Amino acid sequence: MSKPPNRMEHHRWLAADGGPSQVGAIAQTADGYLWLGTNDSLFRFDGFDFTPYRTPDAKPIGIVSCLLAVEDELWVGLRAGGVVRIRKQGLTRFSPEQLQPGVVYGMARTHDGAIWAAAEDGLARFDGRRWQTEWQDWRLPAGRARAVFVDRTDTLWLATAGELFYLPSGTRQFINAGVKVEWGSGFAQAPDGAIWLAERYKGVLYRIAREQMRTTVDTFQMDVPASNLHVDHDGGLWISTLGQGVRYVDFPVDATRLRKAQVFSFRDGLSANYVWPIFADREHNIWIGTSAGLDRLRTRVLMPSGLPLDGLNYALAPGRMGTLWAGTSNHGVTHLQGKYQQRFSLPSPITAAMRDAQENIWIAGPAGIWKTVGDIPRFVTSLPSGSSADSTVRALAVDAKHSLWVSINRRGLYVWKHHAWHKMPPVSALASQIMPVSAATDAQGNVWFGYRDGLLIRQQEDGVTRWTSKDGLDIGHVTAILHHGGRTWVGGQNGMGWIENDRFVRLNVPDWSAFGNVYAMLAVQTAGNADAMPELWVHTRSGIFQIESSELMHAASLPNHRVRYRSYGRLSGLANDPYQVLPLPTAVKTEDNRLWFSTSNGVFWIDPASVQSDQAGPSTHIESVVADGALLANLQPAVLPASTQRLVIDYTALSLSAPETVSFSYRLDGYDSDWQVAGRRRSATYTGLDAGDYRFRVVATDQDGIPSEQEATYTFSIEPTLYARPLFQIFGGVLIVLLLMLAYVWSMRGLRRRMHDRLAARHAERERIARELHDTLLQGVQGLLLRLQVIANAMPSETRARDDLEKALLRTEKMVEEGRDRVRDLRDAQVPVRIDLAQRLEELGRTLESDSGAVFEIRSSGTPVEMSAALHRDLYGIAHEAIVNAFLHAQATTVRVELLYTATRIRLIVRDDGIGIPPAYLGRYGKEGHWGVSGMRERASEIGAILDIRNRDDGGTTVDVLACLRGCRWLKWQAWFNRIAEWRKHD
Repeated sequence: MSKPPNRMEHHRWLAADGGPSQVGAIAQTADGYLWLGTNDSLFRFDGFDFTPYRTPDAKPIGIVSCLLAVEDELWVGLRAGGVVRIRKQGLTRFSPEQLQPGVVYGMARTHDGAIWAAAEDGLARFDGRRWQTEWQDWRLPAGRARAVFVDRTDTLWLATAGELFYLPSGTRQFINAGVKVEWGSGFAQAPDGAIWLAERYKGVLYRIAREQMRTTVDTFQMDVPASNLHVDHDGGLWISTLGQGVRYVDFPVDATRLRKAQVFSFRDGLSANYVWPIFADREHNIWIGTSAGLDRLRTRVLMPSGLPLDGLNYALAPGRMGTLWAGTSNHGVTHLQGKYQQRFSLPSPITAAMRDAQENIWIAGPAGIWKTVGDIPRFVTSLPSGSSADSTVRALAVDAKHSLWVSINRRGLYVWKHHAWHKMPPVSALASQIMPVSAATDAQGNVWFGYRDGLLIRQQEDGVTRWTSKDGLDIGHVTAILHHGGRTWVGGQNGMGWIENDRFVRLNVPDWSAFGNVYAMLAVQTAGNADAMPELWVHTRSGIFQIESSELMHAASLPNHRVRYRSYGRLSGLANDPYQVLPLPTAVKTEDNRLWFSTSNGVFWIDPASVQSDQAGPSTHIESVVADGALLANLQPAVLPASTQRLVIDYTALSLSAPETVSFSYRLDGYDSDWQVAGRRRSATYTGLDAGDYRFRVVATDQDGIPSEQEATYTFSIEPTLYARPLFQIFGGVLIVLLLMLAYVWSMRGLRRRMHDRLAARHAERERIARELHDTLLQGVQGLLLRLQVIANAMPSETRARDDLEKALLRTEKMVEEGRDRVRDLRDAQVPVRIDLAQRLEELGRTLESDSGAVFEIRSSGTPVEMSAALHRDLYGIAHEAIVNAFLHAQATTVRVELLYTATRIRLIVRDDGIGIPPAYLGRYGKEGHWGVSGMRERASEIGAILDIRNRDDGGTTVDVLACLRGCRWLKWQAWFNRIAEWRKHD
């Protein structure tokens, strides 16, 4: 049976609410959008926002008179005449001259794809190429066409300004139906195949039935003009009137039912009493266009109970024969029996109610306990002594021995038996678990109690069984317990599940936020399937949810299965007086299989048998893209400039029944690392995106938790900035290299100039020092030699003193010669020296050998080469220091010198077999106050040589010098690293 308007949920949109005014035509395209023709223009509606249609050429469409949706095409009839076809490919205008002049009243499409238009000056037919306007060969008189309709047999019906015609499918001969009609305003077809036609101004309805080549016509007179007709999917006839709103008649329609038609008008909430189109979308919602706006009627699943809407904190219990007991905190107790309500003036507040296995109703509050006897509540007892006036009864349960278990807020758990109260010991030491917050009795008569902080108790004669988080019970406060079919379901603050093999098994749902704070669970066994799992109805803080039996069976066999669900009254909330404790459970099932729920808007009921589940998810679409305030002309892949700073993407999901319950998730590939949960927000904003390729994706989830079948996507790119483009980077890199090379050239030139200046200054200084040494020290020593030679000549020739003096004079002369050589070296440091280094070292060694007992040996290998004076000087200085130290300080018996020449290197080795050098003096600075070791290292550093001074294991010292003659830069680097290693070793 159809749902009349008074059993449907109503919502309206007026111009003040952002909706259109004077809606004269409604259609729905294949993508799910609702299109509205108004006096202002054409609007597209997704159930949430009204979007004015913008033509590609920016020209207004004009006032819309009728609409026809053909898959993804929309045909728009205009009041000024002509038709507009809107497709994804663009827009096509057909002028009045191409079809028939005058307002277009209606359009229809036959199975051959032809479009028929009823216009002021006649009928027109579009075959995909051109419009046909001549009908003499079709036996159709010329004249005005008022309405056109195609029935389920593909028969075309046409109402003209005077007569009714029909064209059977596949024929080209119109047939006069024999009905005189002045202004046919709307057609509809009933489930029995009959055609209904409304007379706009006479208030007449015609029922035309074609049976076996015979046409019968029934006429029904109304007291108001009818502007349009619609037959819903259940067969109910909807009649739009001009001045009295909408009338509804159940199928089958007859004269009696028409006289008793249900009226839905402005007084009932309709936006206006002047009504034109009535349209049913694919979700079976009824849409009504009026002179003031748009109305929607959708099937009401939650039916009002009739209990007082101002009742607070309803405590519900199912009575006998489908009745309901309801106690409140402000209206006592009501026994609801169909439409009849019987009230009992029990002291308020009533905070708990339940039905036991003997079908008795127990009612409790601070004033005491009552029990029904023959549907009359009888006082049983007061609460235990010490209870205050605000003591709240949290839960009730009756066990197999008919003892009453009562949970009293902040006092504990009590048992009423043998006409006396007995307090039960606490189940734990936690203050939060003094008393249970929920209770239930299973089929065996065992009582179950749910406590705060994740504790579930089963009380049996032989003991107590408890479940905690260690047993998997991780749902927080246990607020709902349900026993059905040998299975125990448990719901709480953080989810729900069931007990299996004495362990808690969590039910996996897609959105745990919706299933937070479970306050009631109801089981409904499906017809003909008594052994299977029931379907489960869950009442939470967010709303009412239905989980089908098949989903629960999958969850039982597949632990990771995420169950799908359907929601009702989502976000309706729970009735809750902030000064009182919420009575649990908040939902019960009566014997007539109705489910009753206490919500913030009152008590409602649902008949599970009448619920039809639609498993199709919402259709998701990208609405618009705005870059830096500029709307992109189309939604094709775009390339945005590099300067783009802010991107706003609007999206929607088409769920015309409950758009407010649709939630979204989106991500931007190339930027987001995971899906962003947007909730009910229908816009995504990104700022400061880098250059690159991006893909925006959005999915929607409807009220049933079912996601959209396909993602809506939008692809775009952001151009790189000039400096980020490859060609610019290559050019910039080349330019940087050139600049670095230029800087290197300039720096080398400056370095050479500075080196030249420094060398010139050094050379001048060396010449000055050489002059000073020559003019002072050398000349003075030479004069001293002459004086000593005179003294020696005056001495007797055969005396030892003269011999010693002449030897000293000889050695001094050699020293003077060496001094002159050094002065010459200062003047010509880079001039090659032709003096043999081996010869000089041999002369030095022989001289020292003659004055000591040690033996001197020298050996040279390779071909001696010319070397600079600086290299010759420093090598000789190092060898001199080593040889002198060996003779004077090492107590050596043998001193050996080796010279090894190659084409690019020279190696000098001085060995002795003396006592060696103390290890402390082998470091960088040698012995404090002495300059032998440090001097050798400084000379080696000056010429870039590698110097190694070490004590041998068999005694004595080795001084090893490796110097470069030409072209071996690696040696200088190695010498540098060796010096660093030497510093770290000895410092």
